[in-house]
Amino acid sequence: MNFEQKILSIAPETKTRVITAVAGVSLLLILLIFGGHFGASVVTIGIAALMCMELSKVFYHLSDKEEKTKVLLGTAWLVIFINLFLPKSGLESLVCAFIGIFSYFLAVADRHADKLKDHFNELIYTVFILVYVVMFMSFLPLVRRGPNGLKWLFLFLLINWAGDSIAYFAGRKYGKRKLYPLVSPNKTLEGALGGLAGSMFVALLFKFIFFRELSVVGALFTALFVGVFAQIGDLCESLFKRSYGVKDTGNILPGHGGILDRFDGVLFTLPVMYLCVLIFS
Repeated sequence: MNFEQKILSIAPETKTRVITAVAGVSLLLILLIFGGHFGASVVTIGIAALMCMELSKVFYHLSDKEEKTKVLLGTAWLVIFINLFLPKSGLESLVCAFIGIFSYFLAVADRHADKLKDHFNELIYTVFILVYVVMFMSFLPLVRRGPNGLKWLFLFLLINWAGDSIAYFAGRKYGKRKLYPLVSPNKTLEGALGGLAGSMFVALLFKFIFFRELSVVGALFTALFVGVFAQIGDLCESLFKRSYGVKDTGNILPGHGGILDRFDGVLFTLPVMYLCVLIFS
């Protein structure tokens, strides 16, 4: 296959990815810009629900998996709605959700008398999903709600998008040493460092043009912390997928895979970003 044929074979997939990205980003920005705290909560509810559904398909295998998925979604929505009307109540709502989930699994345990261990393992998976997805995503409205919330949110998105994109191109051009081949054989150290450098450059650019209130130190450290944990989050999701033999967690985003495939780094960085808001505001 010559170079022109390779380009033509890649073009349809690239076009699909670009169209999906533009449509998704446009909807996301509209809700975050004009919706305020409520819009951020709507984004949180939508993304968290889709992630929960994707993970439930991987973790739930017993006969009542559909019912457990509905219970998981109902609990996720309840926790997010509580945080909408009572911000910063994440820990309390998570504890109450755990009590409710545990009680539900106790009530239906007699269905699985011969598979109690598998039933209990699915309880553990449910708690993991609530923490990993619901609680981490619940920091998004908190970032939007704080002082200069919209600017912090744009800075957060730019750091993630720039870091991911620049890491990809830097890895393609300069990548030689593998970052962590056991879980992600395509990622390189050069790509990771390029992504961090790109995140810090974009953060400084945004600070000088749009976010004068933020100090240079605050912009650099925010980009560094968020950039590092975005890459750790990406590797952690790769570990999960490799452990369970999953290539993509879903196919809802044409050309991109599942929601979790695209927002894995965001999950890890939302709590970190909220901490940076508290420190550098």
